[in-house]
Amino acid sequence: MGNAISSLWKGITYKGGPGHYAFILHRLTGLGVALFVILHIVDNFVIMFGEDAFSEVLHLYSNPVMRLLEVFLIFSVIYHAFNGLRVIIMDFWAPSSHVQRTLWWLVWGIVLPLSLIAAWFTLAPSSV
Repeated sequence: MGNAISSLWKGITYKGGPGHYAFILHRLTGLGVALFVILHIVDNFVIMFGEDAFSEVLHLYSNPVMRLLEVFLIFSVIYHAFNGLRVIIMDFWAPSSHVQRTLWWLVWGIVLPLSLIAAWFTLAPSSV
């Protein structure tokens, strides 16, 4: 067990730096978005069992834990999109490898404000 933890830690810390952390976070956010898509397909499938069953499933989304997960989903989508654009720029524009760190900070400069604004509206009490 100790070797597994040590190996995992070495994999996470590898060489570090923005490129490595961007890669790990890009994979994690992609996985999160994919899991949400599966959940979305399942909860839409429930409509086959009637409107009441579907309404109960939708009521689960008003739970505070689910609303917090929605904030993480929004962050995941925004980060994955803008980091994906960074990756495209890095792949198709050779000189961009010299400004990789700057591009990564630019991604964070866009993602954080957008995510905070979205979180504000998502977590605000609804008037309904």
